[in-house]
Amino acid sequence: MSTPIEISGVIEEIFPEQVISDRFKKREFILLHAPNPDYPEHIKVELVQDKCDLLDKYKKGQEVDLSLNLKGRMSESNGNYYNTIQCWRIMPSGGDSDDEEENLF
Repeated sequence: MSTPIEISGVIEEIFPEQVISDRFKKREFILLHAPNPDYPEHIKVELVQDKCDLLDKYKKGQEVDLSLNLKGRMSESNGNYYNTIQCWRIMPSGGDSDDEEENLF
């Protein structure tokens, strides 16, 4: 098991939920992460399965703290490598959530 990554930023865009199959769904959003304001990072993050609903409490422009896992795989069909950034906890920036237990993976 990997060590979770903690990151904060501003929600820049929220996309609708995507149903990929009858057993898999995801929801993506863009996080503006700017530890150095001269070089802001626009990071696409995804929530999967039952975590998709966590984003319903948040809106564009809101500052948040995220707990993330990096996922990577190799396609057996073409040998290409793919990475994803999966969020499993989201909270208002600098504050504790009343729903913290609900947000745990």
